Amino acid sequence: MSMLRIGPVELESPLCQAALSGYSDWPMRLLARRHGAAYTVHEVLIDRFVREVRGTGRTRHHLLVTDEERPVGAQLMGSDPAEFAAAARRLVQAGFDVIDINFGCPVKSALGACRGGYHLGDPPRALEIVRRVRDAVPPETPVTLKLRRGLDDTAASREKFFEILRGACEAGAAAFTVHARTVEQKYVGPSRWSFLREVKQQAAGATILGSGDLFTAEDCVRMLRETGVDGVSIARGAIGNPWIFRQARALLADRPLPPPPDVFEQREVLIEHWRLAEQVCGSRCLATMRKFGIKYARLHPQGEAVRNAFAAVRSADDWRDVLAGWYAENRPGQYPLVEEVHAGGRHDGCEEG
Repeated sequence: MSMLRIGPVELESPLCQAALSGYSDWPMRLLARRHGAAYTVHEVLIDRFVREVRGTGRTRHHLLVTDEERPVGAQLMGSDPAEFAAAARRLVQAGFDVIDINFGCPVKSALGACRGGYHLGDPPRALEIVRRVRDAVPPETPVTLKLRRGLDDTAASREKFFEILRGACEAGAAAFTVHARTVEQKYVGPSRWSFLREVKQQAAGATILGSGDLFTAEDCVRMLRETGVDGVSIARGAIGNPWIFRQARALLADRPLPPPPDVFEQREVLIEHWRLAEQVCGSRCLATMRKFGIKYARLHPQGEAVRNAFAAVRSADDWRDVLAGWYAENRPGQYPLVEEVHAGGRHDGCEEG
């Protein structure tokens, strides 16, 4: 199993957890690391919000970093190059090891505010942001980019993508996560893995992480072997399924695919996830944990019924009742159905896999 390097940061495997809006908070990142992720990224943060948030009390979780999850990155999105630089400095001060710049979000609100994937259509501004961030943070802090393969499938979008890739390399970017869908595609249709192979061939000296359609451990290994990318950034496939990292590590080490977690193992992780979420957010963790519970339910042998039970949770007592009722008897788990994951469509975030 090959190691992965992001600038001076050495990772023990090529398996990373992507930034996921509304999901990749501290509890999710910590559980991913405990289950085999070599690196995780905080959910995307708007540059102005980072500059202004106090990061204490009810907002403490936004800037929370602990030693157990290192190395960990923070992803920034915005429109003003100067705001990016100030926000990047704040995130380094908070303890994040890597600053990741989001040039990939396809959500309408982000594009309308000249954020995310919008920058793929404006290479000069995109590269100014990269240079400003690179100059703003210490030399030992890697700056990375999240990209899609272009605004659309036109030749002009393709050229702008590679202009940003080349310019960012020259400006000192340490790595690139490339999602193999266009901004125009949003979250619809298959990702084009052949583009990842082309990117790696054209930027042979750069660290490239692939993203898009990574729903199983087999998908992760296949992307690495078919495209030649240095690592994979697992997004939707990791929500409610931290075991995907352990499973992929086994396959990369030429060991058999581990079985899915049984019901009792799922229960233990659900209990720990709630404990971690409550630790940082108190009773406000309920809405977030309901979303996670729905995702965890995909691994339960009675997934649809358990999903409905989690969807009906309105209190901490309701949550405990679901665990007491549906996780009291140990049974083999199941791998999440790929068709079910695909059918989920887009989520509320700016990153997906």
